[in-house]
Amino acid sequence: MGRGLSFTPSEDDFLEKNGENKTAKELLELHKELRKDMIWPKRSLKSLGRRVERLRELGRLGVRDEETLKKAYISRGPVRSE
Repeated sequence: MGRGLSFTPSEDDFLEKNGENKTAKELLELHKELRKDMIWPKRSLKSLGRRVERLRELGRLGVRDEETLKKAYISRGPVRSE
């Protein structure tokens, strides 16, 4: 059950258009830029990521493409080994 404000239809449209070819961090930065003009509430990285997962579950958003997956892995930095 969500705790904050529900997502607006325009936010869902934004995530549907950009969710397959942008990483979570890129979505957050783009959301921050657009929220002033679109009058969207402030969102966290976790809330945007969870909404993208929910849209995938509903079938409104497909999986990320290979290029986006590579960008996401690279942005995480080196993997520690024990």
